[in-house]
Amino acid sequence: MLSVNFVSLYHHAPCGLLTFDINGTILYANQTLLTWLGKTAEAVTGTKFTDLLEKGGKIYYQLFVHPLLQLKNEVNEVNLYINSARGAMPCLFSASLFTECDTAELVFNATLFKVADRKKYEEELLMKKKQAEAENEAQTATLEEVAFAQSHLVRAPLANILGLISLLEHIDMDEEGKSIVQMVQTSAVQLDKKIRALADKLNS
Repeated sequence: MLSVNFVSLYHHAPCGLLTFDINGTILYANQTLLTWLGKTAEAVTGTKFTDLLEKGGKIYYQLFVHPLLQLKNEVNEVNLYINSARGAMPCLFSASLFTECDTAELVFNATLFKVADRKKYEEELLMKKKQAEAENEAQTATLEEVAFAQSHLVRAPLANILGLISLLEHIDMDEEGKSIVQMVQTSAVQLDKKIRALADKLNS
């Protein structure tokens, strides 16, 4: 059975790990976090956790996250930006209160999960969604233009039919002929109303 090297596990975990006291002073930090920061353990130990945060994140932490830690003794998956060696890096910050075994001191153990890749993926998905919506709007507009144009193309010969029916009404014909003319006129008027309604709907 393989023995677990907890020191190696701590320092090479796929997330940043650190411990700070109730005043926010950093006591320990793992190598993963130090690599992200581009700093040594000596340069980080003894500094404030807020020193790792960019300006906006520092204010947010002091106003909201720190009071929540004091009240509930833990926070989970808070979005923060740390000042990494490559610039501001988005992370999910979680922390919980813990009693240090050797000193019985109350400290906070915290994790920082890098989410830069996830944010990039989310931004790409959002961009694709906006592109799809824009394409859908363009297709809808095109279909509306085609439908509007077709409605006018249909109404032109329909107007001719109604005009012809108007002339036929003044011509002497038997009852059967008048019945046919009346039927055609009724159908043409109903069709014209439907086309007008469609055109009005497309214009609204």
